[in-house]
Amino acid sequence: MSGKWIIVALVITTLMNAAIFVGQVSTSAHARSAAASKLLDDDDFTAGLTKLIRKTVRDYCSVGKKEHIDC
Repeated sequence: MSGKWIIVALVITTLMNAAIFVGQVSTSAHARSAAASKLLDDDDFTAGLTKLIRKTVRDYCSVGKKEHIDC
C-alpha cells in the first residue's frame, strides 16, 4: 500500500512542477522585469534589502577577521 502512496506523491509533485514551469515560460521576460522594477521602487523593500545586505557584509567581515580574510 505504501508503494502506491509514493507513486501518487511523485505524480502530484511532477504535475505541480510542470504547472510552475508552464507559468514561468508563458510569462514574458518583460512582464517579469516590470514586476521587479515595481518592487525596487518600494521604499520598504529597498530599506529592508539594504539592512539585510549591510548585516550580511558585517557578519562576513567579522568572520573574515577570525579567518584572516580582508574585507
